[in-house]
Amino acid sequence: MSLNVVEAAEESPRPQAQDRIAEALSELSDVTDTPEGVPACASFSPTDVDFESDAWISRLTDVQGWLHFDDDLSDADLTAFALSLAANLSFAPAAQGIEETGGAIRLTTEALERLAARAEAASRLKDEFIAELNSDGGTQSSATASWADRWEAEGGDEEAISPEPVTAKADVWHIFQLTKKKLNLTPSYQRGDVWRTGDRQKLIESILRGIPLPSIILLRKGGAAPDDVVDGKQRLTAILRYVGKHPEALVRVAEADKAKPEAGFREKFENDYPKFRLAWKTYMGEPLTAKLEDDYYFPFRLRNDKNGVLVGKDLEPLRGKYYTQIKGHTIHVADQEVTVEELFEGAPDYKVPVIEYTKASQRQIHEVFNLYNKQGMHLNAEEIRNAVFHDVELTRAILVAAGDASNRANIADIAPSLLDVAGASELGKTLADYGFGEARYRRTKVLGWIIAVLVNDSGGKLLPSTSRHTDDLLKRVQDDGSHALRTSSRLSDLFRLVVTAASLHAAYDELWPDKFRGDGKSSRWQDLQLVGSLVGVAIAAVDAPEDIEERLEANAATIRQAALNEWTRPEKTQTRTQWDFIARIAAGIVEKLGLDIESASEAIRTRFGSSGVESLLASRIPTKGA
Repeated sequence: MSLNVVEAAEESPRPQAQDRIAEALSELSDVTDTPEGVPACASFSPTDVDFESDAWISRLTDVQGWLHFDDDLSDADLTAFALSLAANLSFAPAAQGIEETGGAIRLTTEALERLAARAEAASRLKDEFIAELNSDGGTQSSATASWADRWEAEGGDEEAISPEPVTAKADVWHIFQLTKKKLNLTPSYQRGDVWRTGDRQKLIESILRGIPLPSIILLRKGGAAPDDVVDGKQRLTAILRYVGKHPEALVRVAEADKAKPEAGFREKFENDYPKFRLAWKTYMGEPLTAKLEDDYYFPFRLRNDKNGVLVGKDLEPLRGKYYTQIKGHTIHVADQEVTVEELFEGAPDYKVPVIEYTKASQRQIHEVFNLYNKQGMHLNAEEIRNAVFHDVELTRAILVAAGDASNRANIADIAPSLLDVAGASELGKTLADYGFGEARYRRTKVLGWIIAVLVNDSGGKLLPSTSRHTDDLLKRVQDDGSHALRTSSRLSDLFRLVVTAASLHAAYDELWPDKFRGDGKSSRWQDLQLVGSLVGVAIAAVDAPEDIEERLEANAATIRQAALNEWTRPEKTQTRTQWDFIARIAAGIVEKLGLDIESASEAIRTRFGSSGVESLLASRIPTKGA
């Protein structure tokens, strides 16, 4: 039985998804430097990703480290491979991502599209990894950490600004005002087309849902010259392509229509793009692959994903469709009922903010462009979390205790539960001493991670990514008005435990050799080792509050030996192996101190309303023969 993903029908989205996968996997292979734990492989071309055989499986396996899956793809047999791939693509159960046809197992169309989006995201993050690695002071370790952070969420001196005044005005425009305006999408300072199909699809979906877009920034050149696009090129390109108005596409269609008038290219392009694709293959002698459509700036489909954002009776019929197929469909946007065509080509209430510079020199525009680029860093998981769950005192208390709150913040106002916790103000300093700096809430991430491991019960499910596990805890506290961790006394008690554990962890520094902490060359800690060991000390402190120091002293040599020889950081830091590593360290510390981890878990549940210890232990990967 083969894992067959070939489908003959020209208009199926499957070939386009396959093209996208092939291009992205090829790009992932064409690199020398990789993140820690991601093996390099021999470079291959898109044609080597052969979907007419099982050869594409080997190519995907070669670069799977870049895709940052939760688990390795199974090599037991083809069915196991397909199921493991579907599971990594978030199909639950995994069998929903595969189907059997003609005696062959194959990925569903939806699974192929998810894989294409994942591969394109991997290629984009690969580029960001390489850029950071090659930057001043960039190291494989720092670039790897940033790369992993970007996956969790799915950066010189300022130049002097010219003193001459800049004249600009802010307004809101209908989309058609942008699609019909003469624009220079490629001024000299603009980067190339870096968005992939998945990024463009998400942008159009946002518009269809009525989500406001960031400002488009234009420079009016005067006279008949087109306006320069200073910021927003990727968004404008996506819109122009989707509605079939990109100037380069229109030129190519006009040339083809002139060369082959009998094909009716222009009429089909404007009114029935699927028929246009078929006509192009017939009359031009080449099928419109995803790569060619990108090169020609032709339209693209929306995602056909049941787990996507196009939900509800208005939006579900839009999945997987081209613009010409849905122009007459009615949707609700900005509290208004409009057709899709009216949204993009009419004058609805939905508008796009536009900043138009009307008097600025070319140098000033370069300066402005650089300024926007420097301000354009995406929010990471911690920054988003602090905003989404800021109404929860636990969120604010973590931020304050980690030392990441504003110096002007009044603790009595934002985290009153910490006022009676001796040593809470030292947690941030301890984490800083361990090598976790102030940049982008690194200390907040680690502290939230530790707390979630201690008290968040996953309900028997495999633990998700570390970021989601923390989010899950905060969401439970946010949604449940009677949650134990909404009580000030319980919050104070929780942070007293963490302060105690951190103090003990730092005081018994000899337990943690440099080889265990990180790279063996310095005392700087890596996050997995710190979380595992600090959680282990915290669990032990709950079970033996009276003699925890005596136990640490008596068993120091045993713990140090385990840290040197037993607790080895996994080469691949995927979600499953991360949790297994943390669990082995935490459970090992408790065991070597002669304590009962089940008893400690029950004590944690009694004190804080829930315990995450059983969930952590259940995440351990069984050893062979066990």
